[in-house]
Amino acid sequence: MELKKFNNKVVRIIDIDNQKFEGICLYEDKDIFDEEYDALSVKSGIRWTKLFEYEIKEVKIIL
Repeated sequence: MELKKFNNKVVRIIDIDNQKFEGICLYEDKDIFDEEYDALSVKSGIRWTKLFEYEIKEVKIIL
């Protein structure tokens, strides 16, 4: 899945456990952040949630 296209967009993400996350999204490149997988961080209210590529079932831009 090409996660970079969701950077700085308002999205709805459904993870592999069918949990929903909505909010502004930031792309986190695995090479820059020294991780094994790319990730998206979603801000919902005052909380940030980081979801790695393998945890994401579906992503949709809502705005």
